[in-house]
Amino acid sequence: MQGSFINKSYSNTTNSNQYIVKPGDSLYSIAKAHNTTVEELKKHNNLISNMIYPNQILFIPRKSECLTENVNDNKTYVTLPSETLKDIMNKYNVCLNDLEEYNDLDKLKLEGNQMLLIRKKEEKKYHVVEENEGLEDILSKYQLSPYELLKLNEDIIIYTGNKIIIEK
Repeated sequence: MQGSFINKSYSNTTNSNQYIVKPGDSLYSIAKAHNTTVEELKKHNNLISNMIYPNQILFIPRKSECLTENVNDNKTYVTLPSETLKDIMNKYNVCLNDLEEYNDLDKLKLEGNQMLLIRKKEEKKYHVVEENEGLEDILSKYQLSPYELLKLNEDIIIYTGNKIIIEK
C-alpha cells in the first residue's frame, strides 16, 4: 500500500490553525468548537467523507480566509504507518524547515493515515554580481531582457557582491 498524495488548492494555510484529532472527536464537534462548519472543514482539508482518525491533522480555516486568494502549489500527503519524516523529506525533496512551516511537528506523533501539508519552495537560480560586471554582461550571459531581470528582482538592488535571481 502506498501513501496518498492529493493535489489541492488550499486557502493560504499560513492563515490556518492546525488541530490534531483526538479519540472521540467528530467533524461536527471540531467545527462547533472552532466556529466553522463541517462543510468548510471538509473543503479546507480535501475530505470526501466525514471519517477522521485520532492524531490526524486538520487545518481549521480562520474567518478572514474566505477572502484570501487560493494558493495552488500546496499538497497534502497522507502518511504510511511505518513512514518517518526523513522518508517523506527524501520522497518529495523538501527539507525539515519546509515541513515545519506548515505542520506543527512538535505536537505530531507520526503514524499512518496522518495528513501533512507539503509545499515545496520554488527553486531559483542565482548569480553573484562581480566587480566591474555590467548589466549588459549579465543580460548577455543569461540571455535575459532588462524587463525580465527587473521582474525577477523587483525588490533587489543590483550591485557588486549582491546575489540576484536569474531564473525561477
